[in-house]
Amino acid sequence: MTTSTLSVLPLWILLLPLFGFLFNALAYPLAAGGTSKTHPGVAGSVASLFMGASFVLALLGYGKILGGADALHQPLYDWIHFGELKFSLALHLDPLSSMMTLIITGIGSLIHIYSIAYMSHEKGVSRFFAYLNLFCFAMLFLVLSDSLLGVFFGWEGVGLCSYLLISYWYSDEANVQAARKAFLANRVGDLGFVLAMALIYTQMGTLSFAELIAGVSGAAVAPWLFGAAALLFFAATGKSAQLPLYVWLPDAMAGPTPVSALIHAATMVTAGVYLFVRMHVFFELAPALMSFVAWIGVVTALLGGTIALVQTDIKKLLAYSTVSQLGFMFIAVGVGAYQTAMFHLMTHAFFKALLFLGAGSVIHACDGEQDMRKMGGLAKALPWTHLFMLVGSAAIAGLPVFSGFFSKDEILYMTLAQGRGNFLLFGLACVAAFLTALYAIRLLTLTFWGPSHFKGHPHESPLLMTGPLFVLAVLATFGGFLGIPHEWAHDAHQLSLWLSPVVAVTGGHEAALSEALVSGFAVLISVIGLGLGYAIFRKNPDLKVLGLEKLWAAKYYLDEIYQAVLVRPLHALGALVERGLEQGFMFRLGDWMGTGVQWSGDRLRAIQNGDLQAFTLLLVTGLVLVLGILWTWAHI
Repeated sequence: MTTSTLSVLPLWILLLPLFGFLFNALAYPLAAGGTSKTHPGVAGSVASLFMGASFVLALLGYGKILGGADALHQPLYDWIHFGELKFSLALHLDPLSSMMTLIITGIGSLIHIYSIAYMSHEKGVSRFFAYLNLFCFAMLFLVLSDSLLGVFFGWEGVGLCSYLLISYWYSDEANVQAARKAFLANRVGDLGFVLAMALIYTQMGTLSFAELIAGVSGAAVAPWLFGAAALLFFAATGKSAQLPLYVWLPDAMAGPTPVSALIHAATMVTAGVYLFVRMHVFFELAPALMSFVAWIGVVTALLGGTIALVQTDIKKLLAYSTVSQLGFMFIAVGVGAYQTAMFHLMTHAFFKALLFLGAGSVIHACDGEQDMRKMGGLAKALPWTHLFMLVGSAAIAGLPVFSGFFSKDEILYMTLAQGRGNFLLFGLACVAAFLTALYAIRLLTLTFWGPSHFKGHPHESPLLMTGPLFVLAVLATFGGFLGIPHEWAHDAHQLSLWLSPVVAVTGGHEAALSEALVSGFAVLISVIGLGLGYAIFRKNPDLKVLGLEKLWAAKYYLDEIYQAVLVRPLHALGALVERGLEQGFMFRLGDWMGTGVQWSGDRLRAIQNGDLQAFTLLLVTGLVLVLGILWTWAHI
């Protein structure tokens, strides 16, 4: 942590989306006579205005830090102060949190504007914009908080908002089931967060990032440190969709497309990566765990990439692509390339938001159709959307100039340059990069270039949708120039310089291959993948690879395994508890108590016969019994 300057700027960055939520959740519906009577133009414009204002303040905060100011700090209040138990909440805007606030508010503003047109046909859309604003508030609270406790509040807040937004169309049972699955999968991971906080506090007496990092810097590895780091990693697998808790993310595509772009591409799913980077000094004390994190990342990247190859739903393909790209970020944090992880987090936010919103434009043009096999030939009808999707696909595939070329290739290089990396990890990551190019070209071929199967009359989206796509396309094209490799130009990696006060480079050594050679090899992999994919998919949308496509289409049967091993046994246990404990005991407890009272009353009534001597005997006996209990209690 850097030294701090008191400022109210972080508080206003945080509060403005909350004001938007209050307007669309309370003020506007009351003024309009009900949520169903709210107009999408009004609700969306106000929500976008508050998000845009928050983005302007985030830019102002970035400028203050860039100008040489210390990190901006805003104490909120002392929440608990009881003896030695102290919990305070405060906001802290430093280079790392400034980067995250710019991503959240900037891309959030574009998605809000896009949503005005995308949701224009919906009734009661103020509820949707209220949820979007509330989500952004919770996400900002997560990245601006100066302690694990504050992060946890934001962590839970985005989980709740995710549930609300995924189930926005709650009349559809599939949406409700997807929202419930996302909520429960995240709660499983969040248990690790709670246990980690309890363990850390009992050992260090604080949850403040500054105090935690200062307290463990230079410390020897201790078992409790490994345990706390492992619990936080487990929490991150839920929020950032890593094996084994990634299964909620693809189903979350049931929500409106802007939700997929905001929550499941640019912000919420990166919370686990942010947590790793924020506490990287802490995690470095558990090197064995971090090696495991890198391997979980590469397995997740391969798993997501192979499943994406056989998806027919355009949003599901992008969802598994997100799982795969998050795997790349975990490879980076696992080997200790924390700045590289943040670099890919940023570029991924640009090109994946572009791809999701572009998919929304395609779905809008095709009257709600999401099956790519029923599209094809849309390039002429949707020229702007086609261009933007080309840019997004080039970026995710890692073609030169585009943002993904710089960040993904840097991850590949770091698997060799960092101490915990090795050639096997590098090789598997290259396979995952090859899969990325394959599913990117499959999306383009089936949607825009292949034979036309759509029976309707597709039309280009309005300016409110294509405008944000243009901005994201520019970012996806040129955003990577913030991370020009050091090997190419000294001190040209601007993002590395920006993050260096908070996130130092750790564990590097001389790599066996130069970064230029790795980049060239990565580009060759992408070009081969794109060319091979086009040759395969232009005539046949289905990929056949030694029968593996059936395994991939079944998503490795992980959902079925979880159902058999976890869900059904828990349901059976719940049913047993309901029959045995609730129906067999709790429901009858009242009857038993009534019967017992009636029985004892009948027996006691028999001794109330008016005999004064018997009454006195009972009184003295009761008094002796009470005195005996008190005496015994006093001498225990």
